[in-house]
Amino acid sequence: MQSKKRKVAIIWSGTIKDTSVLDADEVVIFQDIGVDDVNTVLGHLDFGNISAVICAPGIAAEIRPLIPVPLIVSYPTYIDILETIQYAELALKITNQKFALVLHEQNRIHEDRLAYFVHNAVDLYHYRTKSDLRGLLAREAFREYALIIGGPTAVRMAKFMNFNAVQIIYREEALQSAYEKTRELLNLMDKEILNMGRLRTVLDIIPDGIIETDVNGVIRMCNRNALSMLGLSGDQVLGADICDLTSDNSWMAVLQGDVSQVDQLITYKHNKFFSTRQPIIDGGKTVGLVGILQKASKIQGMESKFRFQQNKGMVATYSFDDVVSESPVMQEIIERAKIYAQYDTTILLEGETGTGKEIFAQSIHNAGSKKHGPFVAINCATLTETLLESELMGYDEGAFTGARRGGKPGLFERAHKGTIFLDEINQLPPSLQGKLLRVIQEKSVMHVGGDSVIPVDVRIIAATNENLKKKVADQTLRSDLYYRRNVLSIVLPPLRERREDIEKLMLFFVQRFDDGAGSANRHVQTMLKLVEGYTWPGNIRELQNFVERYMILRDRVDHLDKHFFQELFNEAPASTPKSADVDAPGILTVRIGNLENMTTSLIREMVRHCGGNKSRAALMLDVSRNTIHQRLRSDAAIDGARAKPDFCP
Repeated sequence: MQSKKRKVAIIWSGTIKDTSVLDADEVVIFQDIGVDDVNTVLGHLDFGNISAVICAPGIAAEIRPLIPVPLIVSYPTYIDILETIQYAELALKITNQKFALVLHEQNRIHEDRLAYFVHNAVDLYHYRTKSDLRGLLAREAFREYALIIGGPTAVRMAKFMNFNAVQIIYREEALQSAYEKTRELLNLMDKEILNMGRLRTVLDIIPDGIIETDVNGVIRMCNRNALSMLGLSGDQVLGADICDLTSDNSWMAVLQGDVSQVDQLITYKHNKFFSTRQPIIDGGKTVGLVGILQKASKIQGMESKFRFQQNKGMVATYSFDDVVSESPVMQEIIERAKIYAQYDTTILLEGETGTGKEIFAQSIHNAGSKKHGPFVAINCATLTETLLESELMGYDEGAFTGARRGGKPGLFERAHKGTIFLDEINQLPPSLQGKLLRVIQEKSVMHVGGDSVIPVDVRIIAATNENLKKKVADQTLRSDLYYRRNVLSIVLPPLRERREDIEKLMLFFVQRFDDGAGSANRHVQTMLKLVEGYTWPGNIRELQNFVERYMILRDRVDHLDKHFFQELFNEAPASTPKSADVDAPGILTVRIGNLENMTTSLIREMVRHCGGNKSRAALMLDVSRNTIHQRLRSDAAIDGARAKPDFCP
């Protein structure tokens, strides 16, 4: 960075023989200046143009408190003193006499280092103030000195008191050295000013208000947004006490107790702000604080936006910590899923309805490298083929009747840098299977009605509740899509294969009703007795629904009857059997026929054997209760149709 020219004032205590070593455009010089001349000289300077002042040590104490710019002190060297003494010895022809060297106390000169180079004895005296100097020269002993050597103030006073006196002769090299030192300092200041300007720009674009104080709570800095929030100007804020300004004394706890405060709610001019304060520590001591102001209304708006994003299904809320299980098989599956999560490879989740496939999909997303990206979920079975394609791939304007103006990005685009979860992938129409395969292979999509390829970086997690190999064999699923998608596979077991988790899941769902720990455990034990041996064909989702219905109707548990049980299971069983206590059905009579009719007949006979208890019959046949219900309903419909006369309309 090229340094810019800065004007420097040199207020010198001696005579400068040669000023050619200095740049006349950058320097203004005053020579032979003593203490009495300081005010007059400073009155001639325009500090709007002066960047620094150079002076000798004898007048530095008078100048420093009167100027608003840096002061650089140039001390006389041994060479300057020796040349002045040699001048006196040769020009004044003084030999074998005593010289008094009178210097301000800030001069770092020792007389014993001069003795070897001079022919006269030299005694060194220091003074602090003009009064000290007057008392020093008034001593009777000073009458024996042939010559007094010093700066302008000392020499003037000595001559006034009738002493022979000579002013120190400063070399141009000493002055040039001080001038170069000053220029380096000004260059550093320019860089510091530039950095401060950059910092100020950064602070001003931060949307929050930022305030910094000293250890007494006096505001030293604030950004533009802080002034806007407070409705004040910089002159009103800078230098003000933070507690008085905000009418909030809690700021002092940060300064006096070295503690941080997070999200302190304060009210200022009928506006509410959240304030976070942090002490500034230097050398183990608190030297100030920095505070951040945030409008409460803005935070409320951010929360609303966050909720909106959640409602749009763009955020994964579950993690592996939310999986309630203690069975060894599930623990092994969780550990495997955590390993899979570290890679962006396509994952296939297999399992019956209600086994928790979406929770695993969200957990894998939140444990992977794309956790900061969106999580987009879609159920492939809920949309028509045409609508599903436009939702997945997006469409251009005019692609079809009713298309949104400007088109619409598809779910793959919205999931860019994140994860897309395709639930019930087994229901994907054949026409879309090839397009999905192309997305997986080429990592790009094309809008419906579009002609350009859009690259996407998306992790794909698919889920199915059917056997995909069977669908491949039935030629309802493309084999290349199956093998391309089934790189990493996780099979979630049904609840009947992890029965050790039932009690823990019940307790988890019961606790949502905020019952105490004792009553929650009591309810769980009661429910376990009610459903002992039940196979839970609806898996965790059915278990959750059962627990919720039980908790709503729990006050009737002590009066348990078949109607209550019917409300829990939508059934009216004669009893709730244990799987180990189910009696063998003995001999059931089934009429020979096709497989469909024989299956229905067997189910009807088993229900009759169980006294009409469909749940007991389902347990005996190891099928779901829904299967029993659907078979009997279909059979009843056929029997009803046969019973109608031909002339019935």
